[in-house]
Amino acid sequence: MHLLQPDEVDQLALGVVMLGSGGGGGEHETHAFAAMLRHEMRQSGPVTVLSPEEADPDGYGARLGLIGAPSVMIEKLPSGLEAEEALKALQAHDSTTATAVIGWEVGGCNGLLPLILAARLGLPYVDVDGMGRAFPRIDQTTYDAAGLPTTPLAITEPSGNRAVLDATGIEKLARTVMVDFGGWAMMVAKPLKLADALKAGITGSLARALELGEIWSQQTISVDERAKSSGGFLVARGKVVELWRESVGDFPRGTVALRRLDTDDAYVRLEMQGEYLVALADGEPLVTTPDLLCCLDAESGKPVSTERLTFGAVVDVVALPSPAQWVRQEMLGRVDPRAFGYDLDYVPFRDVT
Repeated sequence: MHLLQPDEVDQLALGVVMLGSGGGGGEHETHAFAAMLRHEMRQSGPVTVLSPEEADPDGYGARLGLIGAPSVMIEKLPSGLEAEEALKALQAHDSTTATAVIGWEVGGCNGLLPLILAARLGLPYVDVDGMGRAFPRIDQTTYDAAGLPTTPLAITEPSGNRAVLDATGIEKLARTVMVDFGGWAMMVAKPLKLADALKAGITGSLARALELGEIWSQQTISVDERAKSSGGFLVARGKVVELWRESVGDFPRGTVALRRLDTDDAYVRLEMQGEYLVALADGEPLVTTPDLLCCLDAESGKPVSTERLTFGAVVDVVALPSPAQWVRQEMLGRVDPRAFGYDLDYVPFRDVT
């Protein structure tokens, strides 16, 4: 058992941003929720984080997550009550009582939101989630791959609008409602029996985020050393010389060309759709989803989200390994490059420097 303290929140926030792989809400949005979490913890005390071995397998875990563009929250601020209201709406349709909170997606803002709900309700957080990083779609979870239910699913937004959805194709339906709700909303899915969630989910992801936050906060240590301490490597340091974005379907797409500053006359291309998904050099893939790609500002060392990357920026591109579940052959099809429309196979994780 770990009692998460307010003074650990900034470290955790940095870790979940790293696991966001450029998506899931960048540093600005995530730190807004970090402030909200600290506030709740000052009111109710530290959040109890249970390891998988400490959790009651017969209990039920509530899952919640943000859907939509986190950047929209700058114009449409959260009240802080959306998750609790969504859980109330869900319980009117599904009587399963949540005895704990679990993660849906540990990357970005969604890595902190379950802890806010746990603090508000006085429930423990069980260290398991369904992604181990950030992915854009509701169905890109190990829970879904195991056939565990997502619906009924309640969705709310700050103005008080609510909807409870129970249908196949929940990804498309939830996004349709989210757009109608103003660009972002909070979701709470049907609670999962903890034994099932722990069997299907990615355990220890919150502990991993805390570890990454500690490593990447050490600015006096080189990026290369910190990447290796994180189990990854530095792909390249480069300057953004081309940046193209467009909105196609439900997710923004983009391509970034980086002129390498650590090698003469060499370039790295990044492909992104909400998250950084593929890094290529001379047309050959170096790192691909589900492994993680993170861009960090070369001067400040802070992670740079796909939405905030700008022309002329100098960044360090770091690769981190995927959770082991995603690179199993039977799972790759959900999250490999072809799942995002790229005519590329998954490249096994390796140091390409």
